[in-house]
Amino acid sequence: MQSLDLFPTTIWAEKLDLDNKKILEHIHEFKKVTEGAEFSNVGGWQGHKFENDELVNAIRDNVPRNPNSQHYNVNDPFPRGLVVHSWVNINGKGAYNLRHNHVDTQVLICGVYYVKVPENSGSIRFYDPRGHMVTAFPDSTYYYDGIQFQTIDPEEGMILYFPHWLEHEVTANPTDEDRVSVSFNILWLSLIHISEPTRRYAISDAVVLV
Repeated sequence: MQSLDLFPTTIWAEKLDLDNKKILEHIHEFKKVTEGAEFSNVGGWQGHKFENDELVNAIRDNVPRNPNSQHYNVNDPFPRGLVVHSWVNINGKGAYNLRHNHVDTQVLICGVYYVKVPENSGSIRFYDPRGHMVTAFPDSTYYYDGIQFQTIDPEEGMILYFPHWLEHEVTANPTDEDRVSVSFNILWLSLIHISEPTRRYAISDAVVLV
């Protein structure tokens, strides 16, 4: 019998060759002059409005595009009018990020780049978007054996892109070394405004991609 995966959820992964040591130095300097924020992070440190040219260019150059689209042209430049809003996550021992998504930020796609990843320092979990419709079904064998989430173990230099509506969380770091990453949202410039709840994504918070 033929099986049709009609609505798959795609996550894109790539290994980038960036100067992580230099990016990490930039992050430490950034932390000295930036007030930490609390969103999904429990413990650790999160700092918004982080702008690193090398990383922003890499995010722009590697953003996934749909080759099946009638508008796709491999030679086209990255579309104008898009912006990147990025922030730093420094998770020390015991720090983690709660389950969440980015649906209230009017983003097109979001992602994370891993700058420093000590061995066995935690992973990222992506939850099945069908939620309890999967796990509550009497015979879970029809739905991937009732698996609620899939786990990706990050590596230094890995970049992930995923849909903004996909729920995810970051497990606790059990090591004595910091795990450092840079998360980002990619937004259309025309969607950015200063009304709540997207005030923190006003144009002053983002890097315009032109």
